Amino acid sequence: MNKTRYWSLIALSLAVIMSSCKDKKEDDTKEEFKKEEILSNLADNYIIPGYADLQTRLNTLSDSWNNFVSAPSQSTLDAVRSDWQTANVSFHRVKLIEVGPAMTVGLASALGTFPADTTQIETNITAGTYNLATAENIDAIGFESLDFLFYGSDCLNKLTTSVARRTYVTDVIAKMRNEVNQVVSDWSTYRSTFIAGTGTSSTSAFSVLVNAFCKDFELAKTAKLGIPIGTQSLGIQQPAYLEARRSGFGKTLLQTNVEAVHAVFLGKSLTGSNGQGFDDYLVALDRGSLSSTVDARFAYMVSQPEGWSGTIENMMTSSPSTLTDYYNYMQGTVVYLKTDMAAAFGVLITYQDNDGD
Repeated sequence: MNKTRYWSLIALSLAVIMSSCKDKKEDDTKEEFKKEEILSNLADNYIIPGYADLQTRLNTLSDSWNNFVSAPSQSTLDAVRSDWQTANVSFHRVKLIEVGPAMTVGLASALGTFPADTTQIETNITAGTYNLATAENIDAIGFESLDFLFYGSDCLNKLTTSVARRTYVTDVIAKMRNEVNQVVSDWSTYRSTFIAGTGTSSTSAFSVLVNAFCKDFELAKTAKLGIPIGTQSLGIQQPAYLEARRSGFGKTLLQTNVEAVHAVFLGKSLTGSNGQGFDDYLVALDRGSLSSTVDARFAYMVSQPEGWSGTIENMMTSSPSTLTDYYNYMQGTVVYLKTDMAAAFGVLITYQDNDGD
């Protein structure tokens, strides 16, 4: 054999071997990433503490409400309102975790459905008998019903003079506490199942979490902002569909919602410490650019509402283009999560939306 050809073949063989080794090394690096680390970090540092915090905040709300019942006044009502806001923020930090116990209880719907059906609420109060667990009452319970009862027209006088109205509030709060207590209790045994659910089948904990993550962000985009500002109604504004319209607290809830999705993406603890998250998994999959893009977009969406003046309803008149631009930015973020990130993870998006995404 020609010596030149011989050495050429040797060099080619070595190149193939080195390339194979490199490919194997890269594959091994990807395989080394443990999704259990994401799930255990979220469970121990965000989800379980988050539900515990919500439990505490609802207990505090219940106590301040009992104080109002004992001594109705503007000051005791103001204390109730403050505790309602704090508990609602706490709920918005964990409502996207529609996995396991929260999914079984239907926590997101039970505590977070809006707008409230005020006619149904008044009908229940007048009747004095009701089953708050029925489907017909899904719009008459949770935080939004309390927004109506604590902030509605002449609410102090109505709450002070109506035993039936006070009883209804007591029952709504008790239902919320019972459901959160159940979720907190069930997570003590569900934790191990959650951490072990690293597969990509539609029923695995990881897959359900990714779906819940994307769905919650889309719901925030559409329900908290899109529908009220008119993106679903040919530009005709629908302020009646605003969340927490009577208290004007919707802007804070929108911002908190985006902050929560961002925190889960980064694997942050409830106190803000960084841990293993979706971003780390994307980097391990050689999708660092996508990770950086999503992180930057969330950071922008969290910071923007800080510069807004007034409530969302005020801005629908004073600066509607600001809200439209923000909605469009949220819309543009959906593809990075629901399409690009989910595909990188090998997770099938199984929920359905209705806004054409």
